Amino acid sequence: LDLVSIILPENFEIGTIYPNPFNPQVTIEYQISEPTNIVLEIYNLRGQKIEIIKDGYILPGSYSAKWNGSIHPSGIYFVILYSNQSIIRKKVILLK
Repeated sequence: LDLVSIILPENFEIGTIYPNPFNPQVTIEYQISEPTNIVLEIYNLRGQKIEIIKDGYILPGSYSAKWNGSIHPSGIYFVILYSNQSIIRKKVILLK
């Protein structure tokens, strides 16, 4: 019987966002280090919430989500990942 080691992330973070700049879809990778409630959202430069991508309880692990910006204008947007203890933000650029 072989035992397979499961490697869990050590940090709560937004990983790679690709492609960046993007048109019209971007992939957002993120890691969760402990069970928690999270919210993954997109904001514009004015600080207006554009979309909620993920909202709920999540177990530790590595995840990815896609955001389609085809109905939004070209510009800079922020991907924000919230948990009970942390807030992380990364910038993405939508070019049409």
